[in-house]
Amino acid sequence: MPKYNCTVRAFITETFEVEEVLEIDAPDEVQAEEDALTAAEHAPLDMWLKNPAAKAFVDLETNFEVDEVEEKPVENND
Repeated sequence: MPKYNCTVRAFITETFEVEEVLEIDAPDEVQAEEDALTAAEHAPLDMWLKNPAAKAFVDLETNFEVDEVEEKPVENND
């Protein structure tokens, strides 16, 4: 039976749940919610990662994909 060398790439994602209070000036609640999401998306990543609550690990997700498959040459031991 032939043997194969398979290169597999693993994607490992750690999910943390972090809360931060953002003070938003807005004319109404709907606009405040939209502006808060925009502010969060543009905030430096360190603001979230250095938050003491960032250590609250929630989930770990793994995903794998095969990048390359090559048949391994047969070794003759004659």
